Amino acid sequence: MGTINDGINGPFRGKAGSVIGSNWRKVNYIKGLPRFKNKRAASTDQLLERKKFALLNRFFDPISTVLEIGFRQFTSRATGKNVAIRYNYDHAFQIDETHVTLDYPALQFSHGSLFTAGDEQAWVDGDTLHITWDPDMYGMGRSLDDTARMVLYEEIRGIFYSVGRPLRHEGATQFVNKVLTQRPLKLHLWLFFVDRAGKQVSKTVYIPIANPES
Repeated sequence: MGTINDGINGPFRGKAGSVIGSNWRKVNYIKGLPRFKNKRAASTDQLLERKKFALLNRFFDPISTVLEIGFRQFTSRATGKNVAIRYNYDHAFQIDETHVTLDYPALQFSHGSLFTAGDEQAWVDGDTLHITWDPDMYGMGRSLDDTARMVLYEEIRGIFYSVGRPLRHEGATQFVNKVLTQRPLKLHLWLFFVDRAGKQVSKTVYIPIANPES
């Protein structure tokens, strides 16, 4: 696949023989159709790679808007979800022979130069999830009006929850939901910061939660 500049009649669109012209994110592309279809059975390694891609794609799909923010500086020619898949592909799995699962603490939803907060903690009390972090404003790479972006995922039910957008200097927030009283419960929580302009972000921090006993 290659990129093309506008011709005398504008960019090429549609199909002409074995060539297809298209436009995506203001870039004109031209690509050829495959000459033949591979009918050979996929190898073990190929099946493993397909499983890895499918896992990440399915997991990231509901939070694509968050990924557009977390990977914004890399999205001029790709979606935030596609960037996130590439960024996480080499380290986000636990593999036991042909069985593949996500390594939740290793997942990253952002990449940037802002500082993380430090001393991140989270715990469940009844129907409330308490989340705290160091609100210290001193030093480069942080500002009192940086916004915290949190991703909360309940693994057993496969559901994401919106936690809110507190400011860095607040140092704490709470999430109240009846799902926190249900058992069994397996929670995962990630946190990153975004500056006021929405252009700079921090890396993502995974915050362990002591999941309540049944």
